[in-house]
Amino acid sequence: MLPYGVADSAELAILTKALNDYCAEHRIVREDERERIAIKVMCLFKRGMIEPDQLSEELERLG
Repeated sequence: MLPYGVADSAELAILTKALNDYCAEHRIVREDERERIAIKVMCLFKRGMIEPDQLSEELERLG
């Protein structure tokens, strides 16, 4: 992770995939709903979570 919670290109790809996978699985298509999930993904990342499985599990837990 780069300083101040900034994602590098590899991390950004993981975060994007986590967002897209979660939204696809839960049939989330509205932009405002996707943005809400994206904020959750970024909050998890800022807490140090970057492993795809860990992100997925935590997103499911948070709902």
